[in-house]
Amino acid sequence: MVFFFVIYLPFGLSTNKYVLYHQPLGFGLTFCSQAHFYEYHYVNRPMTWTEAQRYCREKHTDLVTIESAEDMSKLKRSNSHTGLSWIGLTDDPKSWKGVMGNDVNSWRWSATGETAKTDYQNWAPNEPNYGQVRETCGFIDDNGLWLDGGCSDRFHFFCFNGKNKIVFTYLKITRLKSSI
Repeated sequence: MVFFFVIYLPFGLSTNKYVLYHQPLGFGLTFCSQAHFYEYHYVNRPMTWTEAQRYCREKHTDLVTIESAEDMSKLKRSNSHTGLSWIGLTDDPKSWKGVMGNDVNSWRWSATGETAKTDYQNWAPNEPNYGQVRETCGFIDDNGLWLDGGCSDRFHFFCFNGKNKIVFTYLKITRLKSSI
């Protein structure tokens, strides 16, 4: 008896990748890492960062998390000339950075709580600077540069629907056909 199974992996919004694995005389599962599948939504309603986060969590997943230049490119391509827009970056005003100085790695993504300490960061020059007010919420400009702002400012914003998604389809082959 031979089993085949197909793993459907969505890579981005427009490209699908199918992988076919063959397990002779039995059944097995080959390890495959998860793929991120994101849908981005620009919301053209000015809100504070907290209001925007609440809206995104109710209607989608959360404020957008930007993990790569590819993510940033998708946001810029699909929503050009949007002006200043909230993203899911926030910095805890009670963190030690007030005593120790600026640390761009103290910023966290609201969806995961993980730091923005990845290979990809896109801060504008001299940002984050915490300005003249407590600027502990992140936004992007038309060029996709990250800036810090006061959380009570009112900007449009980006939400995302995000999942780590793997869909398994199993096919049971009961008879083999010979091609000879």
